[in-house]
Amino acid sequence: MPIVQAGPVRLEYDEAGSGDNVMVLIHGAASSHRQWASVQRHLAEAGVHSYAISTRGAGASDRGASQADYTPAAYAEDLAAAVDALGLTRFTLVGHSLGTLVSRYYVRRHHTRVRALALIAGPDPARAGLSDEERTRRAARPTAVTTSDGSPSEAWTRQHMGLDEAARAALWRDIRANPLERARGQEAPWPGLQDEAPKIPVHTLVMLGDADDVVSPADPLRGYLQLDVARRHLHVFTDIGHYPPAQIPDRVAAVLVRFTEAHAQPVSLVAPAAARQ
Repeated sequence: MPIVQAGPVRLEYDEAGSGDNVMVLIHGAASSHRQWASVQRHLAEAGVHSYAISTRGAGASDRGASQADYTPAAYAEDLAAAVDALGLTRFTLVGHSLGTLVSRYYVRRHHTRVRALALIAGPDPARAGLSDEERTRRAARPTAVTTSDGSPSEAWTRQHMGLDEAARAALWRDIRANPLERARGQEAPWPGLQDEAPKIPVHTLVMLGDADDVVSPADPLRGYLQLDVARRHLHVFTDIGHYPPAQIPDRVAAVLVRFTEAHAQPVSLVAPAAARQ
């Protein structure tokens, strides 16, 4: 996979398709850019040029030295450096799960670069941080994705059947290789995002599965209601879990294409120089 020098760190990414209609795809908390492999293939078939980027600590991207390197706000600064290095001036930004927070942070400072925004299965940005007691309880209980022998659970596999076997295996290796500091650094609170939803100046699509057992569907629905009425859009997948990009990539890609065709700002609109610095 190619690597981009994003400021002080190197980030792994994958590129698919070609042309001026660009999408940048940001994965969730324990995932990597590989979760988007099938979505990228369908987007390319629809004429979309996409970049899926692994955040710090994910896949072959550089690891950070401390928990502070693994916050969504830090990821957003890495993203800004990465899109500059890749020469991307105007694009649709798509985030899944924790990637929705990264996307929100990016839009706060660089909204002139973003043609449209899509937020998939995102947590409530106003979520309170865990207490030490809650963190201990969470660490002690079995996870929903890993079996006792370290292999992926049946539920996780079922929600990633939109990836071919090789991509699914590579993604699972990335998940198993996550640095411990990453999970703690990504935890709430996420300062500065609590009241920003009404201020997002581009059309924003909220997507979710109504069978999500990781992030309550109430979270993205609440986020949708906080957006400006004139620029908010909603798509709910029935009987789909937390990972629509890996479970139903063809349907996710089709919704993204329809949304951007109808609502993305023109590609020809060039970001002002101040926004590119």
